[in-house]
Amino acid sequence: MTDTIVYIPGSRWTDVPGTDRRMAEALSERVDVLWVDPPSSMLTRSADRSPTASISGDAVAPGIRRLRTTAPPGFSRPLVSQVSSALLQATVRRAVSDLGAGCVGTVLASPLQRFPRGVRGGRLLYLTDDWVAGAELMGFSRARIERSLRRNAREADIVATVTVEVERPPSNARQIVLPNGCVVPPAVGGERLPVAALVGQLNERLDVEVLEAVRDRGVRILAIGPLTARDPAARERLRAFLDAPNVTWLGEIPPDEVPAALAGARVGMTPYTDTVFNRASFPLKTLEYLSSGLHAVSTDLPSARALATPFVEVAGDPAAFAAAVAAAVAAPSDEETRAARRAFADGHSWRARADQLLAELEIGGG
Repeated sequence: MTDTIVYIPGSRWTDVPGTDRRMAEALSERVDVLWVDPPSSMLTRSADRSPTASISGDAVAPGIRRLRTTAPPGFSRPLVSQVSSALLQATVRRAVSDLGAGCVGTVLASPLQRFPRGVRGGRLLYLTDDWVAGAELMGFSRARIERSLRRNAREADIVATVTVEVERPPSNARQIVLPNGCVVPPAVGGERLPVAALVGQLNERLDVEVLEAVRDRGVRILAIGPLTARDPAARERLRAFLDAPNVTWLGEIPPDEVPAALAGARVGMTPYTDTVFNRASFPLKTLEYLSSGLHAVSTDLPSARALATPFVEVAGDPAAFAAAVAAAVAAPSDEETRAARRAFADGHSWRARADQLLAELEIGGG
């Protein structure tokens, strides 16, 4: 009987890989993982949901089985969501039984789902963002998120947050900080061009004034990621930024191609607006830059300061941010400095985060 972690994420396996998928992949190097997709409507057949999917989940990666679940139409409505939750819990219990797995713990990283009853092992509630502050951004009711968090915190053995700033409900559970991590790709040698990189979704979370200040300094900018802003004014302003002659926009590219794209740049940018949601977040991109050997410049986020390294420069306003980026792209770095950045990032890898999670759940000695 193999040790298995049930991982209930806030995103589907086929979504852009973020905290949940990266953590699950790292965990799978130590234990088996049963990944439980958020439910899809019974009336909807998405392109990635096969009607013949196994009740125990389909193997999607070494050590990971993906369990795809369905729910009644309108499952996001309060009353129907109770039925949906009960169905999901029953499906998880059946999958664990079908696998013949020894369940050693459950990681709940969804703002709306709950811990499945009847599943053995420790329970860790993983708050990967400040879901209460970001309820509107995610399209959910703030009150509903608050109710869900209170319930899950009561049922958890451990409540983990990516930063100390994340709002967490009162709970008798042990409280820990479990920051985001990174994947360190193979080193790529060669000269770096005087280019500043921006990776990730282009939306309302970004401080466009900061980006415009960097653009107006004449810095060459490489933007990687989809334009997902929903607010018309923000979308138009970001589009104008992307259309600038010194900005090259690649759009969304496969995650495994991002390191190669970053290999030619000298600095990476984390230009977030000063909001409650952003201050509580731990942007993946900052460590991603370091893992590719780049210097990083961030707006004044607690997560950037918590890294406590000269490899991440914090700038408090658009002018200072633009000046820091301009100075960084003008200063070629040597192989030794790039290797030191990568080594620092490796200390914050997803493997290290997974070891911490397993140690907290007292699984396999960490």
